Amino acid sequence: MKLYLDYKTTRRFAILLKYIPDTVKEISASVAFTQDDTLMKLCDKKKIHLDWWGLFNADISSKIEIVKEAIKSPYIKFYPFAELFHSKLIWFHGYGVYIGSHNLTQNAMYHNVETGVFIPENELTEEHKTEIEQYFSFLSDNSIPATIEDAELMEKYIQETKIENERRKFIKQNLDNLFEESFSHLFILKPGVQDWGNDKEKNDDKKKLQFLQEWRETQKYLGIIHEKLKNIKEPSWVDPSADISIITDQILHAYYYSYLLKGKDEDLKSSELVNKEYEENKYNPDKAIEKALDWWENLELPPSNEDVHINEWDKSNKTLLAKLKVGELTRDELFIVFNQNHAARNHARQMKNSDFGLPSDYKTNIEERVNFYVDWILNQRTSKGLTIQDTMKYLLFEDTISLEERVYNTIYNPKYHIDHFGRSIVGELVGWGRPDITHLRNNRVNKGLRALGFNVALFSD
Repeated sequence: MKLYLDYKTTRRFAILLKYIPDTVKEISASVAFTQDDTLMKLCDKKKIHLDWWGLFNADISSKIEIVKEAIKSPYIKFYPFAELFHSKLIWFHGYGVYIGSHNLTQNAMYHNVETGVFIPENELTEEHKTEIEQYFSFLSDNSIPATIEDAELMEKYIQETKIENERRKFIKQNLDNLFEESFSHLFILKPGVQDWGNDKEKNDDKKKLQFLQEWRETQKYLGIIHEKLKNIKEPSWVDPSADISIITDQILHAYYYSYLLKGKDEDLKSSELVNKEYEENKYNPDKAIEKALDWWENLELPPSNEDVHINEWDKSNKTLLAKLKVGELTRDELFIVFNQNHAARNHARQMKNSDFGLPSDYKTNIEERVNFYVDWILNQRTSKGLTIQDTMKYLLFEDTISLEERVYNTIYNPKYHIDHFGRSIVGELVGWGRPDITHLRNNRVNKGLRALGFNVALFSD
């Protein structure tokens, strides 16, 4: 048995059809959709007897011009099915049988991602051959072959419906355009048959696709917890008006740092603990979530400033960042935003003194470093001259573009990207600024989700 996994430029099904051995004198084919005449022409040229069953309806599933020419051939019989026919099986008598997803179309042979198997004749048991013969006997018993008279009717039909078919194509094109306009965000790539090679544009598309897959999956996991949160009684110290997406973030943070890490072996690395929990919970994340929410629901006091983040930072960040819709933040307001961004605080702490023009032995606290970070980033520009405020405005409020694409562009597109304004900072910023449409996302969130059993990758900026 040979696998025909046609997803790259080596198209084994097309090769199979084009180079049928001369030993093959008879073919039985049941293929629902036929828009390509390769098989029919080869059979006619090589005088191979072909019994062909296909879907034949007003949608022209089997192209009427191909059917018409096939009927005229002394070597080909066409058996039409009007409906309920979706088969893809070709038996090259004495050579082997193909079963798979391929229709007889140009796209199937040269562009689509297709899968199938080819079983050489010598691997077919007598039982297999009996099954195949019974299958084609069933088709034969439930269909009649088209005749030359039918071919003449087809020619007449083609002429009479020419204008209608052109109108149908026009309507379909409009529907295709509307569909693409509505759902183009789901189809970053047209996968089909292509090798990435060294094509920069295609590799950029692949990178974007991988990012959007990861982003969407993680947002889905956050949404699962978000929905479960609606059914619990929040601790008394949680403001009832707080955004659930912010509470979701704080639960993940608290569960990881104040529950899982508490009392754990100090020699156990953070990533090791996360992966240990992941292995324990990956087959039942629901149970792990229920455990985390039960722990959260019964907290009499916040473990580590969660009340401040939920009750104060939520409102403060949302109010300040909303100003970017129509203007800019002052330098002091920008400091507040970054000082209330866990990822930004952590990143400012990790940046080198030399990045800020400070002596190597200069000692600072976290707030001072955030101050240095704000002054530094205010002087940065993207490749197109955009400031950090321009980039943040685009990220948060350019709603004509999908949020995940704005996130991607802010992180990777030179037009919008500013150094030291990476994934965790950006993912957290959109959560604080737009909790109405997304969830806060940073590496602390990743750790919490993975510990609960979700296959989320950890990253660093």
